[in-house]
Amino acid sequence: LGGDSLLATRLLGRMRAAGLAGGQLRRLFAEPTLAGFAAGVRLDPTVRSATGFVADPEHRYEPFPPTDVQRAYWIGRTSDFALGEVGSHWYWEFDGQDVDLDRLTEAWNRLVRRHEMLRAVFDADGRQRIQPEVPEVTIPVTEGEAALTALRERLSHRIADPTRWPLVAIEAVRYGDRRVRLAFSFDYIVLDALSIVTVFAELSALYVDLDAPLRPVDVSFRDYVLTAHPDEATVDADRRYWSAQLADLPPAPQLPLAVDPERVRAPRFVRHEARLTPAQWSALVDTARAHGVSPAAVLATAYAEVLSAWSGRPDLTLNLTLFDRREVHPDIDRVLGDFTSLLLVPHRPGADDSFLALVRRFQERMWDGMEHNAVSAIGVLRELARRT
Repeated sequence: LGGDSLLATRLLGRMRAAGLAGGQLRRLFAEPTLAGFAAGVRLDPTVRSATGFVADPEHRYEPFPPTDVQRAYWIGRTSDFALGEVGSHWYWEFDGQDVDLDRLTEAWNRLVRRHEMLRAVFDADGRQRIQPEVPEVTIPVTEGEAALTALRERLSHRIADPTRWPLVAIEAVRYGDRRVRLAFSFDYIVLDALSIVTVFAELSALYVDLDAPLRPVDVSFRDYVLTAHPDEATVDADRRYWSAQLADLPPAPQLPLAVDPERVRAPRFVRHEARLTPAQWSALVDTARAHGVSPAAVLATAYAEVLSAWSGRPDLTLNLTLFDRREVHPDIDRVLGDFTSLLLVPHRPGADDSFLALVRRFQERMWDGMEHNAVSAIGVLRELARRT
């Protein structure tokens, strides 16, 4: 039916929570029918996927540690590392006519009161905390065509100071015939991609109806970070898996450099894009499914092949983002926060490999990594750095 690896991972997580063994991604994709897959599943009360999730509203506003990815974002905006001084950042502009900015402002402030991580800041030691109350947000407004360029120049490469609220910037320009351009600058240190989708869906609903009923969120990102952990046996098993992988894990791509990255200060990154037509994309998806691989695996393999062609050696390891929230609470998908984790995937092309063979092997390595994600990829990289 077109399921993907993320959906499969959640299915297998629910199975483990129910005490069912025999559920591996590799088996699920090898046996894509219910009867075939179920034949290898058995009841095993010793199987569990995570420790008990505990909500702690009494300590909601006390500092709590960042995730490994949040810590990396926090350090990466300093000049302590090559190609640092950059915030992991999401910027978008929307254009409209007759936009009611007062109404939009009220809708946004209701979201800030609703969602804790829209009130989050980081302390000087890198820990994060939720502020019980914050001042009302106002949306700065400028006028005229020239202000459009200035707006984009100012916000598109914004590096937020994580110790100062707010970490989301919204500005507007009025121009032309009753037109308004809205600019949103989100810092990924507090919001991941799904969180931003949630923000816009709820902001849109509140703009239409300020009293729109939104489902309650009875769980905190703080609760998730502090208590939604895999059990110790799973962590130990995954640590052994990654320790064995480190012995021959290929390096990062060794690309030709125009300048030593250590000499670059305050880099500005540029997005390049190309487009497939809807017909081309549909054909790619259909062909991928016919061969039992996912479109994500096809694209990632193509990316790895391009990097391999330019790299100093053909084999390499990609560091991919993985958006996977452990299903520890019915409200977890409505919680704002940075749930991002990372996935290390080796690419080892052989001289006689077809592209399909490369995709299948890459997809299997993706599955292996996702099945052993109780250990942080950043932790694995730290161990690799310690060894070398």
